Amino acid sequence: MLNKGLIVAGLVAASAALGGVATTAQAADRALIQLPTGGVTGTYYLIAAPLANYINTHSDRLNVTPSTSGGGYENIRRVNSAEAQIGMATVDAMYEAWYGQKPFTEQMREWRTIGVVVPPMANHVVALAESGIKTADDLKGKRFAIGAPGSSAATGMNRFLQTTGLISELDWQMLPHQDYPDMLVDRRIDVISRQGTMPLSVVEELAASNKIRLIDLSGALDNSDFLKEYPFYQRIKIAAGTYPQQDYDVTVFGTSGFLIAHKDVPDDVVYEFTKLTYSDGAINTVGMAFKSHGLNPKDPLAGNGAPVHPGAARYWKEQGIEIPEPTLK
Repeated sequence: MLNKGLIVAGLVAASAALGGVATTAQAADRALIQLPTGGVTGTYYLIAAPLANYINTHSDRLNVTPSTSGGGYENIRRVNSAEAQIGMATVDAMYEAWYGQKPFTEQMREWRTIGVVVPPMANHVVALAESGIKTADDLKGKRFAIGAPGSSAATGMNRFLQTTGLISELDWQMLPHQDYPDMLVDRRIDVISRQGTMPLSVVEELAASNKIRLIDLSGALDNSDFLKEYPFYQRIKIAAGTYPQQDYDVTVFGTSGFLIAHKDVPDDVVYEFTKLTYSDGAINTVGMAFKSHGLNPKDPLAGNGAPVHPGAARYWKEQGIEIPEPTLK
């Protein structure tokens, strides 16, 4: 187990390295926060980039550096090991990390919740219209890129395919997210899955220059035990008109995302991060870059079952927010 002294030492050392020669006092006043997200076109990164810029501009103490990663599962591993101080993860990843369930090989409980960062994110399943793929049954025999290794998209879609029995009837692959659009357009894969809030930029970009089809999963969800076996997922409707050319509704599944911090990041650091992140200025800044964010200062802990970091809890209590008893024990 890592202790707070090691976390503080890491923050100070990183800050000193970032700023060149600095006194101990100066370095201690500037905490460098590593913030792993996901792919550069994904929801997490599109929120984290403007958020980090806002915090760095408005804080004399914090310096936030967003970075790409495989996604929520990788982010929890990084935060839990203190390789990163703060990260973003979905409820499914948080639940399984806490209990050491697959894909984790041990319990990971060195992190705490800060607050919600995205509303329920939909697992978009996208093909070119010419493919004729419209429903989950049509995926049989197709080449399906289900998400990047370590991502919530890949983990969730793998579970869906396993539970519905489709896993053995198609050619599924985990590939870097940034490769998906070109591979789909070049017909090197038939279907892709990307998780994110709606509208999702990568889907908008594909639809702007290609005839695409969003795949409906409602039949497979109705006829399987997927949502019973994995109750942290929920049905999500992608309504007609969400994307160009989309004149039909589709139903998929997804889950919410939260900001988390290593439990030994100093309370005052997390307090200031939380205060700035959920300020009107930060919300407006992020909203101009990515309107589908879920930074919600009025109900920041809805759907969270994990313990809340003391620094975040202090801020939420000041705002009159009740800190719920954690359901993850």
